Amino acid sequence: MVNIERNSGLVSSIADIEEQSAATVRLTVPVRPDQEEILTRIVRTISTNRSKNNRQQRITKASIIRAYIDAMSAISFDYDEIPNEKEFVRRLIEVLSR
Repeated sequence: MVNIERNSGLVSSIADIEEQSAATVRLTVPVRPDQEEILTRIVRTISTNRSKNNRQQRITKASIIRAYIDAMSAISFDYDEIPNEKEFVRRLIEVLSR
């Protein structure tokens, strides 16, 4: 069970993320072509830059999206009064730039 604390993000520790490691819910998310290309480049870069010893798990676009969700839920973030996706992105970049 995830321990929710508003002051430190939605996830309080990496253990909370690991408890839910098996992906069991299928979600279809429409993305722009440039976003799909970015995901493809990230997967390709990760795959190219790891040794044979670090290839136990296949890294996919879905892996990257799940990692982003886990990382976003672990940071402190102001979720109040977000009017649109553009503002959400702006706030997220602001927090990550600190």
